[in-house]
Amino acid sequence: MSYPSNAVSRLSHDLFSSQIITPINLPAALAPKPASISKTSRLTRRYEIAYLAGDGSITCDTRVAAAAPEIEEAFSAFARGTVIATTEGPVAVEDLLPGMTALTAEGRPERILWIGSMTLFPNCSIPGVAPATMTRITADAFGVGRPMPDLVLGPRARLLLRDARSRMATGVMTSYAPARCFIDGVSIIEVTPVAPVTVFHLMLERQGSIRAAGLEIESYHPGSDISDRFDAQVSTELLGLFPQLKSFAEFGPMAHPRLSAREVEAALTF
Repeated sequence: MSYPSNAVSRLSHDLFSSQIITPINLPAALAPKPASISKTSRLTRRYEIAYLAGDGSITCDTRVAAAAPEIEEAFSAFARGTVIATTEGPVAVEDLLPGMTALTAEGRPERILWIGSMTLFPNCSIPGVAPATMTRITADAFGVGRPMPDLVLGPRARLLLRDARSRMATGVMTSYAPARCFIDGVSIIEVTPVAPVTVFHLMLERQGSIRAAGLEIESYHPGSDISDRFDAQVSTELLGLFPQLKSFAEFGPMAHPRLSAREVEAALTF
């Protein structure tokens, strides 16, 4: 294993680059020709998972998989410290356990089957790694108590949008929209962590909208367009991070359709 920079080696416990290494004992004529770094290097990261097994037991594990947006999406919705509404009362996301029951905006309690987390690092000179950014929604940004207090969300969080204007894109009045689409630099701002921060995501027994600090956030679902968004390798790695599932079909239907950033912009400016 080799690292493209000293910065990577400092983060090697969570984010690192693996490369194909040519054996040094082969004759020159037999040794494979070196390929470019862009083809042989593969950035990976460590993911923490906790899930409810079929027998009701809780298993915690650390897995290594590609540092790909399609995979990171399953781990990056809630910042550490986010308070989640459960049947046992408000609980910080880092204190949740599989098997606990979350309260949803759909009016039904849902059992938490899986919890994933990863660490975001401050901006540093690591090739192929974009700066980590979060979305801070200040208190009352969407109305009284929405949220209360400030709510910090991960880069892949989606809010439940209840707006008649969303009907133009989805045909229904409720839809999920990327939280970062609402950044206005005033009450909703983009923040860059100055220290490593842990982010989380939750999978429910049936997908729904998790209540957090007065707002509703989409629980994890890979989406209905898996074959279009994921290649075979990413699909295999992603499903492997959900050991309690045998196929993507077990995620079930989505609670609400999703809006793209462009669709959100079009709907809210209508």
